[in-house]
Amino acid sequence: MFLNRTRTGFLGIIVTLLCASSQPSCAQQVVQRGSFGKPAQVLDETQSWTTPLLLVSDPEVQIYIPDVSSSDWLSLNYPEYRDRGTYKLSMFTFYKSPAACRTNMINWGLGDGDHLNECISIGYRVRRALINPHEKSVTLLMAAMVDDQGSIKESSIQTEKVFRFWNQLDANTQEALEKANHLVVEQMKIYDHRIQNSR
Repeated sequence: MFLNRTRTGFLGIIVTLLCASSQPSCAQQVVQRGSFGKPAQVLDETQSWTTPLLLVSDPEVQIYIPDVSSSDWLSLNYPEYRDRGTYKLSMFTFYKSPAACRTNMINWGLGDGDHLNECISIGYRVRRALINPHEKSVTLLMAAMVDDQGSIKESSIQTEKVFRFWNQLDANTQEALEKANHLVVEQMKIYDHRIQNSR
């Protein structure tokens, strides 16, 4: 379990994720499983465990983000948000059944038997992205499947950057981004006010 709460930033997380697949102990836990498989805690960009915020739920999946009101998360993202209006955010998809995972696999062109069979042990998917709310775009920085115990499946890690406008994403992700951005903007205003008053 990756329990280090020291803030090392996004790069530190990526370096950890890229551990050699020959070292099984290197698999990073990013979800602490709760009742009925729902995430009880998720690892955010500061490598801190936080209570996840549920943004979207349908019969197949639920989408969560870390607690964006956390002082550590705000401190990490505030400079980039202040200077460029962007921020980095993780999204966690909870698959309510293997069928939901298989649907995603097929949509990504991974409909072969090996990939579909992996869904038996996959409980979640994690995505980390650069969010630009002004142009309503997202740049995917990392994505991976997560097993039903909350650890990343190293063979599934994707680090190729992918750019999309929000309206090019599936309906659940669009809704999640809209809600997440509303929360982030609100929390950034509060954090900025706190900083200005402390000067």
